[in-house]
Order: sequence, then structure tokens, then C-alpha cells
Amino acid sequence: MTSSYVPGYAKLNKRGGAGGWSPSDSDHYQWLQVDFGNRKQISAIATQGRYSSSDWVTQYRMLYSDTGRNWKPYHQDGNIWAFPGNTNSDSVVRHDLQHPVIAQYVRIVPLDWNGEGQIGLRIEVYGCSYWADVINFDGHVVLPYRFRNKKMKTLKDVISLKFKTSESEGVIFHGEGQQGDYITLELKRAKLVLNLNLGSNQLGSIFGHTSVTTGSLLDDHHWHSIIIERHGRNINLTLDRHMQHFRTNGEFDYLDLDYEITFGGMPFSGKPSSNSRKNFKGCMESINYNGNNITDLAKRKKLEPSNVGNLSFSCVEPHTVPVFFNATSYLEVPGRPSQDLFSVSFLFRTWNPNGLLLFSHFADDLGNVEIDINEGKVSVHINVSQVKKNRIDISSG
Repeated sequence: MTSSYVPGYAKLNKRGGAGGWSPSDSDHYQWLQVDFGNRKQISAIATQGRYSSSDWVTQYRMLYSDTGRNWKPYHQDGNIWAFPGNTNSDSVVRHDLQHPVIAQYVRIVPLDWNGEGQIGLRIEVYGCSYWADVINFDGHVVLPYRFRNKKMKTLKDVISLKFKTSESEGVIFHGEGQQGDYITLELKRAKLVLNLNLGSNQLGSIFGHTSVTTGSLLDDHHWHSIIIERHGRNINLTLDRHMQHFRTNGEFDYLDLDYEITFGGMPFSGKPSSNSRKNFKGCMESINYNGNNITDLAKRKKLEPSNVGNLSFSCVEPHTVPVFFNATSYLEVPGRPSQDLFSVSFLFRTWNPNGLLLFSHFADDLGNVEIDINEGKVSVHINVSQVKKNRIDISSG
């Protein structure tokens, strides 16, 4: 790519340089990235081809990220969305997003382009400033919101927040009363579980416990939004704009909580049932409990976190970054010559029952090692070329 085709010329209606961005190779490995400097609320995107040329993109995807490392594709109508692009080099095609996204980085990935030219692109991204107080939970600290009165009896509740985490387990918030009422929202196996009890009686004729599960793979370290709206026994649970309606068990309409509701985990009570549950480890923002801005109160030091652990007001990013592989992609890393030890470790998850996870040749044609999934089981195959029993097969799972 010459300097005339660099991304700096990719702004909408710009005619300088070569009239837009055009990579040296037109293939499906190209992308154009925009860094806004901080998180923005993005509401629309517009594209053009390269000025006065045969180079334009006819279809593309949009990825977005807070960090520039962990990317999420834009979804619409429940699918990874492919935006229709341009039909010539100069007309502007604008798409208003079905729902705004919050991100610092955006990537445009061309999927198809004019067959008589190559990839050529000018873009404009539309949106506005975004600000939200963020709290980082380290897996130890718990943030209590203590009621003005010792008891809180409510017919209606609205609780909302956003979270992101790399952990599959953790209590997001919890409240309970001495009469047996409770409300707990937690992650279990990367799914969201809401446990609620508006009251049971000691005779067992009224059993109020209700448990609802929604979502999956929520430990992807992307932001997820939650809204819980309760009016008596009627509940709306909304996760990432997908609402689930249900009615609680039992006959009672009021939720009776004592003293406090805690965010990030459960207060230490000495009960084995509560202490066996992990605290939340990750970030939350825009925590709102019945009109009270919990994140703002915490930042202004109106709330006192537990003495264990640290509460900070910036989101700590994980050291590890997940990598997504499709049916044709792979990651190649250099070997380590003159080493007698071969060691490898990684975490993975997949819906596919079969697939190759790792393959490597040993130096000096001594053999190879292969790790794969076969019918849902992990198998390790080691081939050594210079011994009689030259193959070792291990299977597990």
C-alpha cells in the first residue's frame, strides 16, 4: 500500500491522496479500524467507495471493542449482521443501527466488493459522547446499600445494571429478610440466574421459591445489560434487550428485605450455603436500585464497601484475551529449537464435537504431537519416529 491509499484518507467525502482507503491485497483478511480515544455511543455508519474509481465495498461487517483486543460483532435481528454497502464509488450509503453500541474502537471488515475493482472505502461513524461510572470488583469486596429503615417492604422494584466479566460464576447482587424473603442475581456456568422468594409459610403449603435462568456464555468480557422490573408477583427480566416475563410462585406480593442489598457478592453470614457461592469478579456500571444510583453513591463515598478486597473505579482488563477460530482459521506460533521439553496449556470451549485443537512437528523429524476433539472427547496423539512403540494415544472427557 502506498501512502496515498492509507486509512487517513478514508473519511467520508474526502478526495485527498488516492481518494480513500484501499489495501494492497483485496481479500477477506482486510479491515479498517477507528479509535475514538474513549468510549462513545455509536448510532449510525455511512460508507462510500474510493473517489472516482472502480473500488468499493458491497457488503461488510462491523466489530466493536473497548480495548482493541476483544472484539464483538454487531448483531441485528438475532444474527451477526452484514451491512449492504455501495454500488458505485461516490454515493453515500448510511445505516442507522437498530440499537446503539458503546465502544472505543470500531472495525469495518469487507465481505464483498466490486468484481471489476478492489476494496475501496471511505466511512463516517455517527454517535455521541458516553459516560458511566464504573466499579471494578476483585472477587473479594462486597458493596452494601443499607436501607434508611432497618426493613424494606416493596410491592414494586426496578433494578438495572451493566456488567462484564471473564468468570463463569459469581453473585451480582443479593438481599434477604429474616422472614425468608430473598432476591439473588448470579452467574452460574456463564448463565444468568435470578432466585426470588416473596415468602413461604412454615407449614409448607405456600412455597415461594422461584428460579429463572437466561442467557449463555456471559463470561465473554463484553458488556451485558440487565433490567429487573417487579410488580407484585409479575416479573420482567431483560438481558441485552431480550425480555422474559414470568410470575413468582406462592401467594405473596411484597418483598421484605432486612438492612441492606449487597452488590458484588453476599455478606459473610457464617452460613455454609451462602459462603460456598463465589463473589462477582469483573466490572459493573450504571447500577440503579429503585431510583438510587449505586455507582454514583459509591464513588462519592456514601457507601462503605466490605473491609476485604479492593473497590476501584476503573475497569481492569484481563491479561488473557480469547481468540475465535472459524472452520478455516488457525494460529501459527514459532517453535523453540534445542529444547527437550514440550509443554502447552490452554482453555477452550466449542459447540462442535470434532476438531483439531493443536498440531506440532518435533525438531529433526523426531515425530509430532496432535490434540483434537473426537466425538466430544479430547484426544492426545504423540508420534515418535525413532522408537519401536512409536505412538501414544490418550483420551479423556
